[in-house]
Amino acid sequence: MSLVLTKAALALKNAESNFQVVKFEAHKPKKKTDTESDINLNKKETQTPQSKKDVDLKKIRHEIVRFGMSGFSGTKKEEAKIALAISLGAKPPKREYINYKELMEKRKQEKQKLQNEKQLMMAKTVLHTTKKKKKGVNNDVGHLLSSYGKVQKKDLKQKSEKGSGKKKKK
Repeated sequence: MSLVLTKAALALKNAESNFQVVKFEAHKPKKKTDTESDINLNKKETQTPQSKKDVDLKKIRHEIVRFGMSGFSGTKKEEAKIALAISLGAKPPKREYINYKELMEKRKQEKQKLQNEKQLMMAKTVLHTTKKKKKGVNNDVGHLLSSYGKVQKKDLKQKSEKGSGKKKKK
């Protein structure tokens, strides 16, 4: 009997001859030549003087703040650390939970303090206003007659005395 050779049967016969070994090698970056590294260093040197000063100032400022924090103790140190983290871009911590009744009581007390201060200020202003009385203008006719004014009796008497020097006809 003859066997019919299929593609799969042929592949199994030739499996050893078709075997290939593949070895994985990681990609290695090219080594830079000396001229390329010199060019990059020159670019960095030309860009860095100003930016290097900025970085140095930031580092110095940060070190000063950390040194100042070392003098604190307890809660002040924690508050200083939180403030530093916030200044560096961290999110501020959430407020602590306060019982609702306690919160309402605090607000009530604050309102009461504000009202007391307001009453004290009102009492002070009343005292000051009673001492200082401004004289009102008695002849104030209002803004309508401001361009004309108001004629007073004493002005009329003065004009009549000046006018009495008229010559009489004989």
